[in-house]
Amino acid sequence: MLGTLDRLYIGAQIRKRNLIENFKEDESGVSNFVATVLLILIAVLVGGLVWTFLGDYFENTLFKTIKGTALPK
Repeated sequence: MLGTLDRLYIGAQIRKRNLIENFKEDESGVSNFVATVLLILIAVLVGGLVWTFLGDYFENTLFKTIKGTALPK
């Protein structure tokens, strides 16, 4: 009985170790993940730049014009 349990335990440990090693060596999804992260980073940076440069225009010109508090030109 204990010999069977020992074999099952050792077999499970070997399968676990092989699974971890195969996962570490598998690089099939790494490039897709990196590309996705880079695209998200670029989108956030572009959004930040647009907001930095056009935020003043939106706040001072468009919003005040909509509210009717803009100074006439």
